[in-house]
Amino acid sequence: MKRSGIILLVTMSLFCSACAKTTSDTRRGTERAGEEQIEAQQPHSGGDDHYPVSIKMYTNEGKETMQTIEQEPQKVVVIGSAIAELMIEFGQKDKVSGLGYPDQSFSKYAEQIAELPLITKSWPSKEAVLALKPDIIYSISSAFKEELLGDISFWNDRGIPVVSAVNFTVGRSIDEYFKEIDNFGVTFNVEEKTDAYIKGQNDRIDKVKKTAEGAEKTPKVLFIGGARDTYYYYPPSWCMIDEMIEGAGGEYMKLSKDGYIELSTESIIAANPEKIIITEFQQSDREATKKKLLSNDSLQNVSAIKTGNVMVAEYTSAINGGLQLADLYEDVAAFIHPELFGGK
Repeated sequence: MKRSGIILLVTMSLFCSACAKTTSDTRRGTERAGEEQIEAQQPHSGGDDHYPVSIKMYTNEGKETMQTIEQEPQKVVVIGSAIAELMIEFGQKDKVSGLGYPDQSFSKYAEQIAELPLITKSWPSKEAVLALKPDIIYSISSAFKEELLGDISFWNDRGIPVVSAVNFTVGRSIDEYFKEIDNFGVTFNVEEKTDAYIKGQNDRIDKVKKTAEGAEKTPKVLFIGGARDTYYYYPPSWCMIDEMIEGAGGEYMKLSKDGYIELSTESIIAANPEKIIITEFQQSDREATKKKLLSNDSLQNVSAIKTGNVMVAEYTSAINGGLQLADLYEDVAAFIHPELFGGK
């Protein structure tokens, strides 16, 4: 897999003339033809010469923007558990001056996230964030809506740069997730750590793909997203797990051209998948999730239900992308092709 960063080091002389390169590695025929993907340019050597840096990213509406970070951030407001996990994993926990919207991700970082200074369990107000006088805001992109934190320009006008991630307008993919990790490395000058992480993940993913080439069949796999007793279909651009299923030698079943939709029992029956992978938002009891699906009276004639071929996936890595991404990739491979990957 080709990995792209989203990185430009800018000096004052280069700032006005820096431009983005367009990647040739467009993933899976993204639904927006001609969408520009930004490649990294990394002329700096780190250390005292690292800053200032500029990060190219997207607004929540999908518009390309650049944020300049003049010096190493010391006071960071973090929105979302996905970003909090990065701060912890890559040694930036002590820089968090406030955390908002810590969703229930049930990750291995839950105890450490709980130790971070909490602004609010829901979306913080502009006033609450301003009171903390942050050097930078690092957030999931959906926070930058008018009714929440407002547009990114609101913060830039006050001298506060913003870095955003987990953008569903642009689309979710493994490549996009690794770009976000690249951004994090540049923002905090920890590229040695983030590069090592990405390499380790890609090495494991490549090993799965190579092994899957020996598969003699391609099982049809239906991915179901659950939330509050309702099932949903996720298009490939809205999740990560489609790449895992196909990379592991399965077929990701596409049930709608309309994107993210509620999934009826009738549509599951009509699809009749050989295997089902299900995840549920803010649900830690995987056995309960699996049991509820297997015991659904309306689905007893579905092949995957009859054979018990149901797997429960961790939500964050399956949908948004998470630090245990390669773990889930390997688990999916063992589920789809146990004969190749030592699964049950």
